[in-house]
Amino acid sequence: MTRDLHTALEERLFRAVNVDLGPAADALALVLSSRWTGIAVGLCLVAAFLLLGRRRRELGGALRLVAAIALAVGLSDWLGYEVLKPLIGRMRPCYALQDIRWIAGGRDVGSLPSLHAANLTAMAVVALAAHRGLGIGALVLAAGVAWSRIYVGVHWPTDVLAGAAWGAACAVAAIAITGRAAQMWAARRRRGRGSPVRGDPSP
Repeated sequence: MTRDLHTALEERLFRAVNVDLGPAADALALVLSSRWTGIAVGLCLVAAFLLLGRRRRELGGALRLVAAIALAVGLSDWLGYEVLKPLIGRMRPCYALQDIRWIAGGRDVGSLPSLHAANLTAMAVVALAAHRGLGIGALVLAAGVAWSRIYVGVHWPTDVLAGAAWGAACAVAAIAITGRAAQMWAARRRRGRGSPVRGDPSP
């Protein structure tokens, strides 16, 4: 069960974005809002990480980034859908308002946070850790996806802002977890070869 939790100010902001900009804008918004766009972006980033790792001769680092992006999106999407959306239970604008443009599918489930915005931002933050240019490009795309979710009528502006913040937090956590796991793995390998590790008093 969802509840209408929007404010008058947010309705004005929503309506300012949810306007008819023509068939080209509609088509662009629908493409950006598609789940397949997120999947394609994720696959492209994984390929880019592996190419960067090969070029830098750092395959281990590339694999760590691949693990980080998978973990970041997994945390963002699963916890967002299973915990945050039901907990908050905010009604989508397409169900709360009359006379709006609603041109994409949106079930009557919690709208906060926007997981499209969250997942794309999570991928972008991991990409930023790998390569500045790649990360900035991914952030621009994530912003486009966030715009599209308001434009097609299924999210409030604060939904996408909260989604971006949630995705960024999941990415930071994933980078930290995978970085720590890589350090522990490297230390175990050094111990297995009999090499001294940091903090080991043996010669």
